[in-house]
Amino acid sequence: MAQPYAPLLQQMLLEFQNQRLESADRLARAILKVNSKDLIALQVQGLSLAMQGFNSEAIEPLSKASKLDPKNLELLANLAKAQHSAASYIDAAKSFERLNFLLPGNPQILTDMGTSYSKIRQYEKAAVCYQKAIEIDQKYFLAWSNRGNLLAEQGFPVDAMPCFEQALQLNPSYKEAWTNYGNALFDLGRFDDACKAHDEALSLDTGYAEAWFNKGNALTELKQDELALIHYEKAFRLKPNIPFLIGQFINALALQCKWEASGELIESALKLVAERKSAVPPFILLQTPASLELQMLAAQTYIRNRIAYVSEDNLPVLPTSQTKKIKVGYFSTDFKDHPVGILMENLLKFHARSRFEVIGYFLSKPSEDQLETRLRQSFDTSIDLFGMHDAEAHKLILEYGLDIAVDLNGHTAGARTGLFARKIAPVQINYLGYAGTSGADFYDCLIADEVAIPRDHHVHYTEKIAYLPNSFFPVDTSISISDLGNPPSRHTQGLPETGFVFSCFNNSYKISPQIFDVWMRLLKQVPGSVLWLSKTSDKAMLNLQNEARSRGVEVDRLVFANRVPARKDHLSRLRLADLFLDTPNYNAHATAADALWTGVPVLTQLGSTFAGRVAASQLSALGLDELIVNSSEEYYSKALSFAKDPEVLSAIRNKLEEGRATAPLFNTQQYVKELEALYCQLIEQKI
Repeated sequence: MAQPYAPLLQQMLLEFQNQRLESADRLARAILKVNSKDLIALQVQGLSLAMQGFNSEAIEPLSKASKLDPKNLELLANLAKAQHSAASYIDAAKSFERLNFLLPGNPQILTDMGTSYSKIRQYEKAAVCYQKAIEIDQKYFLAWSNRGNLLAEQGFPVDAMPCFEQALQLNPSYKEAWTNYGNALFDLGRFDDACKAHDEALSLDTGYAEAWFNKGNALTELKQDELALIHYEKAFRLKPNIPFLIGQFINALALQCKWEASGELIESALKLVAERKSAVPPFILLQTPASLELQMLAAQTYIRNRIAYVSEDNLPVLPTSQTKKIKVGYFSTDFKDHPVGILMENLLKFHARSRFEVIGYFLSKPSEDQLETRLRQSFDTSIDLFGMHDAEAHKLILEYGLDIAVDLNGHTAGARTGLFARKIAPVQINYLGYAGTSGADFYDCLIADEVAIPRDHHVHYTEKIAYLPNSFFPVDTSISISDLGNPPSRHTQGLPETGFVFSCFNNSYKISPQIFDVWMRLLKQVPGSVLWLSKTSDKAMLNLQNEARSRGVEVDRLVFANRVPARKDHLSRLRLADLFLDTPNYNAHATAADALWTGVPVLTQLGSTFAGRVAASQLSALGLDELIVNSSEEYYSKALSFAKDPEVLSAIRNKLEEGRATAPLFNTQQYVKELEALYCQLIEQKI
């Protein structure tokens, strides 16, 4: 019998066939008001919504239709795809299972099912699906490509490579495989090769946003910041909601000091972080005005999205006898000419080897610089984990029976957080490399001090806070002031022979327009003064000069220091500065410690986050609280008073000189004893 709304049904189908999807949806809704079980209207409504990108809304009508016609394979497939696209991965996997039961041995269904299982981290089921699909059709490129994605996601980029290569041999026009291949190369530190793979994807589709984004990441690692910015900007115009794109875009702008474009982006990014969206990598968030609450949310989101496997097993802890050495493993990508590498070399000299066995786990591709070579010799044992997938590395680490595993990366580049998620020691510590919470529950503690992380801030950290009695931050005291000799002349450093030298050797991404405003006000109020900055990219320096000009300051009052190869020469020239001006949000850390060690006062504004309180932590340990201020106006007034009153500044310099012999900040031997005591305390708490 013809339905009374048959003309409406015909009109709906005509609208759908002509891709007038909004109209088709509207007519379907009208029909369903008359008959809520009309199978055709339910299908048309679901498909119209899905084709417009409203996958969550499409699920209900498609699900109702599938229940009415449970053996309709096409309908069930559309439901499964809508569920997957709406991130309802558990439901999608169930739908694909039903589809596989009704139509067994279909490689496409098996591959789609495997992809849904991988999204809910049921990796073994996903692997079985891909294996079956390949056994059925060895030439099904999508199964090979998705198997590569599965392996890469689990931290097996070496194993993923042949899968991508096989997929591309079968279908060299599959752009997704090219860019995922590029990401596997990225994970292996082959950044140039990664760029080439992404270029292959872009040659197939210049509008492929993910390839632009992924190549931007590789270019960032290659320090091609200007080119990376172009790629991020292109990706953002094409598809702004790619996970973590907006954060990388903000960072690329900050590296170039392109502030006019970043203000609204930062505001948008912070809103996305508050909504628990994958918007900003935790490390990049440190440079923004994000609160501690937002920093924790971002870290938790990052962990949830990027860590493939978290062990639920606790490692057994045996009582530590007086004769057994405590095995401490330090994990870092920065055991080379890097601030963390420099600081660790100094600490390792004082580790009590009669009580501690110290093992270094090198996470990055060997750089073969001199510091890396020395560090390999400084550890009792050095182990390379670069390129080794997490499961294999986990097994190797467990063979050493660590008592304590120390993550020196946190959320910095190349971190192997996945190893700590698998549990590699009874005590796991987040320390030094990252001034923020990990957002994870598999670290026993984060090492800090009461200035860097006050007790009322604990609620914003997922780790327990373990305190050192003075500043948590170690200073490199390996080069004595007497070893530095006389400072170089001002002329050799491009500085004027006379005039006050304000300095800030922080990375360019830490400089905000707000603090730059303050610095320019100071230059205008102190005739003959200059601002001595670390040399950065040509584009960033040009932008800073333009920003100075726009504030009425001559560009030659910005002096950029060339990089010097010898650390001794760098420390020696620092003494030419009269006052180091710190950056808020993300302070000077090792840079502040170097300035203080060489006798240069550091002026800092006490921040509300860990990253914004590190310089204050160092100054507090020196008894120099007069260099810690609470507002930008106080910062400006104090800097101005120092520049205009040489006697006050001289008194602070004298205090610094005296502190070099007596202050706890500069007593590395005592610092290591306190760190070791903390290690012992943490082990006792586990026994």
